[in-house]
This record gives sequence, C-alpha cells and structure tokens, in this order.
Amino acid sequence: MKKINTILAAVGALLMLTVTGANSVEFKAGVSANGMAAYANAKETIKDSGGRTTNEEALLATSFASVFAEISSDDMMGLGIGVSYAPEVVDLEKETRTIQNTSGDSGNDTGDQIIDGKVNDLVSIYATMPIGEGAYVKAGYIQATLVTSENLASGSKYEDIDLTGMQVGAGYEGELGDNAFWRAEGSYQMWEDISTSGSESGGTTGSKNKITAELGSVMGSLSVGMKF
Repeated sequence: MKKINTILAAVGALLMLTVTGANSVEFKAGVSANGMAAYANAKETIKDSGGRTTNEEALLATSFASVFAEISSDDMMGLGIGVSYAPEVVDLEKETRTIQNTSGDSGNDTGDQIIDGKVNDLVSIYATMPIGEGAYVKAGYIQATLVTSENLASGSKYEDIDLTGMQVGAGYEGELGDNAFWRAEGSYQMWEDISTSGSESGGTTGSKNKITAELGSVMGSLSVGMKF
C-alpha cells in the first residue's frame, strides 16, 4: 500500500503541473464495470528434490468495479493523464494437493498443500490520445498485489507479491447530456514475470520452494462519468 500511495502522490503532482501550464483544462471522473480474462503459466521448484519442478497452466475470468480520474487539455492536442483504482480484482480458486513422502527422507514433506490467494489494489496510471471523433488510444503502467494464503506441509510461507506491467488499449467515448459521458474500452495487460521463494529452507543449503510465473490478461470496460 505504501508503494501505491507514492505512485498516486506522483500522479497528483504531475496533474497539478499540467493544470498550471494549460489554459484549457477538462477534468473527468467516473466508475467502470470491468471484465478480465487472464492466463498464467506457473512453475514450482520443490526444495530438496534435485531440481524437480511442476508446471501448471491456468485461465481465469473475473469481473470487478473501479474508479478513475483524468485531466486533459486542448493545448496539448487533447492529451489526457489519468489514474484508475480497483480495491478488489479476484479471489483465486483454492487448490489442495496431498503429497506423500515415500522415500523415507526426513527432508521431504508429507501432508496437504493448500494454495489460496487473491489479487487486490489494481492501480493504472495512463495517458490517452484522441484519434478521431470520440475514439482514443491509451497506454500506461499497471500495478497490483497478489495476496498469498497457503498452508503447506513444509510450514513454508510465500510473501505477498507486487505485480507490475504495462497496458495498451483503445476505446470510444460518447456524451450523456451536457456534463456526463459513457465509455467503452478494451485493453491488453503485459505483466512482468514473477518469482518468489518459500520461507523455509530445506536440508540442502540454500534450497527453498520457488514459484515463477508468466502472466497476461485482456480487459473490457464500460464506464460512466462526469466532466467538469
């Protein structure tokens, strides 16, 4: 959360500089209903296993709400700067696996492996550029937090993970009276690969459970808002 507050403070300072230097400024704020489809390819390396790994691919679909605020200026060809925030994105499906130590090695673990988590605090900082009557393109930086919740036979824990990446998209905006507007938008999120290690070391020096993953997602949004 501290990192998110720092980012939002930097955006606020940038918006203030934009307001100061522009003669014609328009503010916009609103709410969005979002649908997201995501893909993950995850690999887990098991401690004290000589590098044994398991791979798993997963698809998920989720819907969530977010809020946004933007500022734009005709002095800069309609260029806009904005920030959006979603407090809750998705609760991941809980997975339980039972492992059995058949080798008799005390360094190996036996029991249920319960993996759970959720994605919260999705922040997007972006720029928009009009490309026609009502149409626009956008690009920006995205960040979210993967909150891990697990109960592993080894007693190991994984720390929460900061997810970061970039997004590109396009949309169309129409008017709803004098000061209101609606918006339809599609975007693609390119997340950086993640890597995290468990808290418990194995019998081999430096050996820990490790998870790496590749992520990607697409999102569609319908929004309504006000302009000032």
